Amino acid sequence: MDTLKRIAALLADPRVKKLPRFAVLAAIVYVISPVDLVPELVLPLVGWLDDATLLWMSLRWLLKSDPERPKLRE
Repeated sequence: MDTLKRIAALLADPRVKKLPRFAVLAAIVYVISPVDLVPELVLPLVGWLDDATLLWMSLRWLLKSDPERPKLRE
């Protein structure tokens, strides 16, 4: 539940770049959209996996864009 709150806060945080926030919203729209690159009716498992992968990647990008996330030294 904490992760969902963190995601919601990051989506509303103006310090987070717009592109990661847009990617999450676009992924959500893609998941609920009836138009798919890989339709679930043709390839059920692969169709769900492309949706889940896109959503996972966009959420990961958003969470890595957290301005309060500690930066690793290079």
